Parts: sequence; C-alpha cells; structure tokens
Amino acid sequence: MQSKNTRHGSIDRRCLSLNGNAFLHAIMKPMKVHQLRYLAVVASEGSIRAAARKLGVTQATITQGLRELEAHAQIALLTRHGGGVNLTPAGLDLVVHAQRVLAQLRQADDALARHRDSATPQRLSVGITPWVAQTLMPVTVPLFRQALPHVQLEMFDGLSALVYPRLREGSLDLMIGRIAPDSAMHGLQALPLCSYEMTVTARRGHPRVAATSIVELLDDDWILNFTPGEQASLMDNLFHQHGLEHPLRHIHLAHSASLMLTLVQRTDMLTFCPWPLVETDGLRHSLAAIQLKEPFHSHVVGLIRRSHEAPSHAATVFIEIFLAQVNAWESSSDPQLRRVLHTVDVLDSPQWVSY
Repeated sequence: MQSKNTRHGSIDRRCLSLNGNAFLHAIMKPMKVHQLRYLAVVASEGSIRAAARKLGVTQATITQGLRELEAHAQIALLTRHGGGVNLTPAGLDLVVHAQRVLAQLRQADDALARHRDSATPQRLSVGITPWVAQTLMPVTVPLFRQALPHVQLEMFDGLSALVYPRLREGSLDLMIGRIAPDSAMHGLQALPLCSYEMTVTARRGHPRVAATSIVELLDDDWILNFTPGEQASLMDNLFHQHGLEHPLRHIHLAHSASLMLTLVQRTDMLTFCPWPLVETDGLRHSLAAIQLKEPFHSHVVGLIRRSHEAPSHAATVFIEIFLAQVNAWESSSDPQLRRVLHTVDVLDSPQWVSY
C-alpha cells in the first residue's frame, strides 16, 4: 500500500529535515502569512537567495519558513536545481492562492489606512512598456492627477520581461505592456488593446542599416532583453524560424530598457524591439528600423493585472483614463501619436481575458 508521500510526491528531505515531533507540530499549525509571502517571492525571483535579498531577510529564514510550509502541506512544494528552485505542481497551485491572500491583505491595509487617517497618501504602482510610456503617458498622467490628487503614482518604465515578476509578487498593481503567451499568464488577467510589429534596430549610420536580410547581421553583436523563460521563443522569432542558428557568442543581455537603448545608440550593437518604440520622439532621430525581408511574429500590448483580485479605486480610475486616451488616439492631432499610430493596429471592442 502506498504511503501518502509516495502518492503525492515525496518531500525533498534536504529541504524538510524536521524530526518527528517538530513535523507533527508543524502540520497541526495553520499556514502563516510570512510562509506564503516567502513562497510567492521565491516563485517570482526563482531562487531562495534572490528572495532573501528582495525581502531583506536571511536565506536560512526563508528556508525554515518553507520547510514548515511543506510540513503543513505534507507534500513537496519546491525542487532544487543548480540555478535555484522550481515549483512542483502542488507549489504552483499554492502560490496562486498565496498571491490572492497577500493581495487581499494589502487591500485590507489600504482600507484601514483610509479609516485611520483620511489624509493618508495612497499609492498606485504601474509598470509601463517604454513606447507606451513615451506616447500615451504624458496625457494620461496629468488627467489622473487631476482626478485623484491624493494618490502617489509609482511608475516603472521597463520592458515586459522585467515587469512581469513585479506584477506577480504584488509590488506592482497594474501593467501596460506586451501580453505574454498563455503559458506565462497563469493567474493573470489581460485586456488586449493593440498589436504591433517587432523590428531589428540599429543606430542611424550603422554600417548595416541598409541590410535586407538577417543573414547579413549574424556577425554583429546584439543587446537584447529577455527572461530565461523567454529566450527560446525570442531566438525562434529572430533566427530559428528563418532556418538560422542564433549567434550565441554575439548575443548579450540587458536588464534595463534604458541601458539597452543607450548601447544601441552609442555603439554598433543591434537590438530587437517594438517598432512603435523606434518612432517615438526620443528615439526616431538616433535609431533606425532595419528593413529586412524576413517577417517576425507580431505582439499584442494591453492592460494586465492579477486575476481574482478586485482593482483598487485608484487602479480603476487609471484604467478608465488610459482607455479613453487609447480610444481618442486615432483622432489625435499630436504628430508623435500620429506617427506611432502608423506602426500599430488598435483592436476593436477588446474584452478582459483571464488565464
């Protein structure tokens, strides 16, 4: 007869080293908020070391909290590997609930703060992909400030690959950026707004700015932005779908949109970025989209938030104002907005989709 641990996947004894009495004590105690927080941040950061740095605690503290959580669950939630940890199927299920609990506690804290002091400042944290930040935000932000002057805006101007982890672990309330493949959208909700093309980009005057095929660019250095989980799809879009091997020794990674763009502007490095970004006022005089014969997969940008979590009043107002600007985009007389509009297709009648 199989034991319960055999049926459900044995607990990693390197991670669960409690003696019998401690184990019984752990499983009789309810899950603690700090344990759920540790699990959620480890899931978003990918390792215990990174989670400890994020939370400002020791690795031993997080490890002990996760041991107790696994003892309570009586099933393994994490598996270790050389680069960090992965969630087991049980861990993936639990982290969704952990994120909901933590989000509800943040909302409760906000509600209590409003009761304690009606003048207590509120905060709305939004991650915004660079081309949207440079086009629609200069109109959206002043209108939001007029509507809710007591709310402090915290905005992250970053590429979607870097914003998703912040959204998942709760340090962001909302994201305006590229909607990821379905497999990477678990626990999230998205409102698709417009589609856009990707393009290989170089500084104006680059020796290969007149190239017509990506084959001509295989010996150049590239500076790209991607998470480990996105590398395969990015390499497929750029190279593999065209029957080419990606030039690994020429590919470099930037964890900052501004750093990536600065290097492209100031060196002969190439990048792969949204075409609307190249048409913004801040970049169109220094960067050029290389007109290649190879097609690339398009992407969709939209509003993204956590599923099963009611948006705050501030988030609701921000979304309404932003959507109004998207709807008014086609009739805008602003030269930059008109120019960027030529590189995107605004979607008709978008609907929220939960994953």
